[in-house]
Amino acid sequence: MRDSELGSFLAGILIGGLIGATVGLLLAQETGERLREQVGEFVETRRAAIDEAISEGRAAAEFARAEILGPRESAPPGAPETATP
Repeated sequence: MRDSELGSFLAGILIGGLIGATVGLLLAQETGERLREQVGEFVETRRAAIDEAISEGRAAAEFARAEILGPRESAPPGAPETATP
C-alpha cells in the first residue's frame, strides 16, 4: 500500500511541475530571448564589479604586505639592500 502512495505522490509532483512550468511560460512578460539577454547583462555588470573589487583587494593586500615586511623584504629579488638607521 505504501508503494502506491509514494507513486501517487511522485506522479502528483511531476504533473504539478509540468503544469507550473506551462503556466509560467504562458504568463511570462518577456520572451525567452529577451529574458536571457537581461540575465546576461545583469551577470556581466556583477562580474565587472566583482573583478574590480578583487583587484582593489589584491592591491590593498600587497600594500599591507609591503608595510609589514618593510623595504628589505618587499624589494624585488636582486635589488640592493638598504641599510636601516
